[in-house]
Formats: sequence, C-alpha cells, structure tokens
Amino acid sequence: MDILFAQIQADLRSNDALRQSGALLQALQQSAAGRDIAVIAKTAVEEIVAAPASAVCKKLAFDLIRSTRLTPDLWETVCSGIRNDLHFPDPDVAAAAVSILAAIPFYRLAKLISDCNKEISECFDSPSDNLRFSVTETLGCVLARDDLVTLCENNVNLLDRVSAWWARVAANMLDRADTVAKVAFESVGRLFQEFSSKRMSKLAGDKLVDSENSLAIRSNWVSSMVDFVWRKRRALMARSLILPVENFRATVFPVVYSVKAVASGSVEVIRKLSKAFSAANGSDEVDSHAEKLVGVSDVVTHLAPFLVSSLEPALIYEVGINMLYLADVPGGKPEWASQSIIAILTLWDRQEFASARESIVRAVVTNLHLLDLHMQVGVSLLFFIHIHKLIIRLRKMLGTNSFEHTIS
Repeated sequence: MDILFAQIQADLRSNDALRQSGALLQALQQSAAGRDIAVIAKTAVEEIVAAPASAVCKKLAFDLIRSTRLTPDLWETVCSGIRNDLHFPDPDVAAAAVSILAAIPFYRLAKLISDCNKEISECFDSPSDNLRFSVTETLGCVLARDDLVTLCENNVNLLDRVSAWWARVAANMLDRADTVAKVAFESVGRLFQEFSSKRMSKLAGDKLVDSENSLAIRSNWVSSMVDFVWRKRRALMARSLILPVENFRATVFPVVYSVKAVASGSVEVIRKLSKAFSAANGSDEVDSHAEKLVGVSDVVTHLAPFLVSSLEPALIYEVGINMLYLADVPGGKPEWASQSIIAILTLWDRQEFASARESIVRAVVTNLHLLDLHMQVGVSLLFFIHIHKLIIRLRKMLGTNSFEHTIS
C-alpha cells in the first residue's frame, strides 16, 4: 500500500495531466475503499489545487478533498488556489473552483466570499454556460445554509453580497441555457422549502437554531424571491415550457409557492418577519384581488395539461400535489383539487410508481386539511371511493385470505 501511495504522489507531482488525472482516480478508489488518504490529499492540494492544472484534474482534486479531512493550513492553501483559479482564462477551471465553495468550512467561508466577491459575481455574466451553471448551483446550496445565515447576522457587508447573489440566482431562472435555468429554479425552491418547513439545513456542519435576526434575514430573501417570481410569473411559465420535459418538474414548486404566497396574503406575514423590509417597500402598490385570482388561474391553466399528458409519474405527482396546494387560495375551485387527486390516484395503476403508494396516500391526506370544509367533503369522498376500488382490485388479485393477511 505504501508503494501504491508513493506512486500516486509521484504522478501528482508530474506535469503530465494524464498521469495526474489517473493518480487522482486511483486515490478516489482508495478513499471509496475506506482507506486513509490524508497524505495523498495533502499532495493533491499542493500540486493540483494550488498550482496551474487542467480543469479535469482540478475537478478530481476537489472531489478528493470532499472525501477526506483537511487541516486548517491546507484549507488556507485551498482558498488561495480558489482565488487564483477564479482569474484563470479557462472557464471550466473557474467553474471547478466555484463548485468547491460548498465544501469550505464555515469559519473560512465569510473571508473567502469577501475576498472573491467581485470574481464570483462576474461568474454570473460569463458567456460560458458551464460557469454560470456552476455558480448558480453552488451558491444555491451555500446561500441557503444555516451557518451562512448566522454569519450574515453580524456582517452587514456579507449580508449585502449574499442578498445580491440571491437576486442573480433568481434572474438565472430566465437564463438562455436550459441547465442553468433548471438549477436556478431548484435553488429558489430549496430556499422556499427551508423556510416553510423550518428544517435545519443538512449542508451545515452544526445544528443551529434560528435566532430572531436569522429568521428576519431569511424572511427578507424569501419575500424578495416571491416578489420576483410573482412579477415574472408569465415569463417563468413560458421559460419552463421550453425546458426539456425531464427538467420541467423543478419549475413547479417555486412558481406555485410564490403565487400562493401572494394570493393568500402570506407574503405580507413574511415581510413583517423581516426587519430589513423598509417602509418604502411597504408602500408599493398592492395587487388587486382580481389580479391575484387571474395569477392563480394562469398557473393552474399552465400546470393542468401535465396531469393527463405526461408519461412521467414523478411529474404527475409533483403537479398534482402542487395543484392541490393551490386549491384553498381565495377563489380556489373544488375541481382543481379533484383533478389533482384523480391524477395522483391513477398512479396506483402505474407499475413503475408502485413503490410510492404510501407517499401518495400520505401526501393527499396531509393536504386535505388545507382545503375549505365544503371542498374537504367532496374531495375526501372521491379519495376514499378510489381507495375502496383499489382495495377491491387487490382482493381479486391476491385472493381474500392472502389480502387480509397482507393488510394485517
């Protein structure tokens, strides 16, 4: 083993990109096998990360870094290498450097962001689709982290930079590249999910409890994203329709969440939670009730065809649950809920979705309490009629005894 590690280190010290990439792949194999590769990681940091290298070698070296632990002095070397790579002429090298931001320890992250603010911001304007994708994906993960929100509490300059980056991430939902637009939708959706579910970010190293200030900061970001999506909703829906069908699912939740927040008035509550929400913003013209209804109706019209025309079960499920989520807004219609539940329950007949039947029942029952009482009665009756039909079908398939045994 010592001979193998020595050979890997020798290849990493060579100036041959092919030998270096092969050595990094071997090191990753050793890491996957559970072996301690700290000594190889040190060499990779010094010879690849902190020195000029190809984009492939940079990416492999960063993958190696993620699979092991580094000492604080090595993290300093990594941060120096990132700063240099952001100036590198090859955008793929810069994209690799941006991608490692998600792995930087929180105690070093604020300084790195301050040092590289200009370079990171310029990545959003790069003509390279790969670089715009990398910065949108990475910041979408990093900016939603609880530890970064905590850092923003005591650093106004950092808060301003992060808030500006959220605006750039949101704008990338309309990017010309499909991959960039998709990952921007996912990033905004992740921010909404973190806020609405009150879950702690799994990306954070520590379990942090939201303070009043951090809640205000996150509320300000969410309200800004909601306002952006509401203003640009028609353009965003049009952009989502020209995405590849496998990417459309990522666009559903951010649009539905924002439109419902405005139509139901919950965005006003979010704004009140934000101390940064100024009086000037509060004096903006409020959308009329009719415009809110039209906005919700436009989204339903946009999503409804996918309930019947899509061949992808996961997309039908996503659209159905979100349409059910919209059914209780002021002016919502019972048929929105019934269409959703009928489409979701038809997934029981889809063999490739059989393993998700528990999720179907759980999601429908969970969302029923959101509806008005008169809607609950009709939708619940429809739901249980379908369940009853499915039970009868299962009895015929398995036989009475075997079915009762299965249920028990």
